[in-house]
Amino acid sequence: MASLYAILGVDRTATQTEIKSAYRRLARKYHPDVNDDPSAAARFAQITDAYHTLIDSERRKEYDRTGRMASAAGENISPQARAARRAYYQSRADKIVNEWLEREREETRARGKAVYTTVTLFFSTFMVAVTRPSVFEISNIFFRIALVVLFGFGIWHLFKSLNEHLDHYTYRPERISITRTSKSAKPYRRSVAWGFVLTGYLLSLLTGILIGMITFGKATLVDSIFAVLFYPPIAVLIVDIVYKINAHFESM
Repeated sequence: MASLYAILGVDRTATQTEIKSAYRRLARKYHPDVNDDPSAAARFAQITDAYHTLIDSERRKEYDRTGRMASAAGENISPQARAARRAYYQSRADKIVNEWLEREREETRARGKAVYTTVTLFFSTFMVAVTRPSVFEISNIFFRIALVVLFGFGIWHLFKSLNEHLDHYTYRPERISITRTSKSAKPYRRSVAWGFVLTGYLLSLLTGILIGMITFGKATLVDSIFAVLFYPPIAVLIVDIVYKINAHFESM
């Protein structure tokens, strides 16, 4: 039988952090909820037993000395007790893995929303700058009112979405302290993220205006700027609504 260290893929000198990391990686791979292979359940049970033996310092010492797994009290384990303990540990592992999977799903959804918002903002700004549509070229007063209402909702939704994404992925640097240092779990600084959004927006705007002037000839700069301020928030609002509807049906 393979050693417990080999089952987890770690060295005999592995730290508790390395053991936990190996267990999480293997649990994601072999958990019966995510792996349809008939042998996955047995492999997952081995991984769980190995983890709970090596993560306990006393049981690990006993295993290193004798080469056999023992209970927390160092007693021999009856088949019934082993089955009950394995069921208990698997139940706990199921809960842990399900929590990991849910966090990963939430992170995927958050990343998808952020990508849809920023890409739609940049692409719609570029396309409007190229085509330069007139904001009120339609004479129908009700259509104009609808556009203005959509623009109002679009502006509100755009800034609300950007703030949500920034709150999720960015941090504001704290004041420097001589006695205390802290590191944020979020990957980006707030100023860097705003710089990315503004740079992307300006590049989309200037590139679109340049291509529009080359393709369509002369253009009124004021009309172009007014159009790119008016239409992109509406585009972001519509695309985000479609994304939420699609995500809702996928989760059903």
